[in-house]
Amino acid sequence: MASPGSLRRVGFTFSAQIYNQVINLGVQIALVPIFLHAWGAERYGVWLLLSAIPTYLTFSDFGFTLSAKNEMTIKVAKGDSGGAVVTYQSVFMLLNLVAGGVICLAALALLSIRLGSFFELGDASETQAKLVLFLLCADVVLYQYFLLFSGGLRAAGRPAAEVAVSATARLCGGLLTAATVFLGGGIVVVAALTLVKSLVFLAIVFLWLRRISPWLRLGWSHASRAEVNRLFHPSISFMSQTVAQALAISGPVIVLGLAARPVDVVIFSTCRTLARLGTTATNTVGAAIMPEYSRLFGLGNIALYRRLIVLHFLAALAISVVYFIGLSVLGGWILSIWTKRKVYIEQPFFGLLLLSVIFEMLWTTIFIPLAAINRHVVTAHAYGALAFVAVICSYFLASPYGLTGVVSPLLVINGAMLIIVVAQMYQKSPKVKDSW
Repeated sequence: MASPGSLRRVGFTFSAQIYNQVINLGVQIALVPIFLHAWGAERYGVWLLLSAIPTYLTFSDFGFTLSAKNEMTIKVAKGDSGGAVVTYQSVFMLLNLVAGGVICLAALALLSIRLGSFFELGDASETQAKLVLFLLCADVVLYQYFLLFSGGLRAAGRPAAEVAVSATARLCGGLLTAATVFLGGGIVVVAALTLVKSLVFLAIVFLWLRRISPWLRLGWSHASRAEVNRLFHPSISFMSQTVAQALAISGPVIVLGLAARPVDVVIFSTCRTLARLGTTATNTVGAAIMPEYSRLFGLGNIALYRRLIVLHFLAALAISVVYFIGLSVLGGWILSIWTKRKVYIEQPFFGLLLLSVIFEMLWTTIFIPLAAINRHVVTAHAYGALAFVAVICSYFLASPYGLTGVVSPLLVINGAMLIIVVAQMYQKSPKVKDSW
């Protein structure tokens, strides 16, 4: 049984995660009919396509902000606040270099290519599409700083606050988007306001962190190249995981944009949003427990760390069973009401999508305790390689088999990842023993 203190900390963070997921789902669900009503399926499909492309920039910092979150939490739990400052400033300086390079490369790329040669842009002009992409790319880069500052909140013992701020930012963004679309705003206006929202909340988190943790100073005096080198392997693994996630989520959308109509993108995206409700539930539990895994590992309490893994997996297994049964019976009815009969479930596409998400829910649950202590190199790289292969297969299967051809490779890679992560958990090599 986990200790009362651990359960209380997890409980606070879990409450914040519930708020986060309610906001996340609420925004996703509410925006679909709003976009369809105000913009129509074609323009909405173009927006989905353009907004999917910048997600690949989430790996622009090579995963260092994600590994820094875990590292700072572990160091503070050990009483090494000075070491946490070294990690914080080292990753901040690296992020400054990467952010500048990414923005310049994005601008050069957009000036050099013609988007209309690759994608169906509907009624959007070439200039509008490029401006939207640049604004969304800048927004994704800003989010890397948000992740680093959020890591500071987690290290300061405020993991629930970290989650709550992120959710509130998403809520404000969703409300701003809905109001803009209702008032007749186009894709450029929505993209610009998204960037403004991110700037405002980035400033809020920075100022709050300075107030509650003045010892966690932002600067370069304690930045260390050696610290960056030490975090290299776990960070690159997080990058591989992030790239794989972007490939698995946005890759099929881009494939459909290349091989099908914008309307097919809407069908896939809407069904996937519904199907991933179960993943949202297990991610809520996992995100709430992840800071506690880092803290327990930093304290050296491995017995409690292992007991928490068992409780975590049992919770995910129960959620998976309820999810699969519920959406198998009610999925078509929910989708019909949600989209006002504009989008329908297609079989066997939807059934394969559900099964793929079940596998994803289970393997990501086992992955979280490894990632929380930066011992996730093998599984992250495996996922990155498999996701890349899956997107390529989806492209060749999209034309002959449609939506079913696009989702089938996702089912295969999530099933393979379940096997890989279980094997990694029980591997008896010295490297895995040390991490436990």
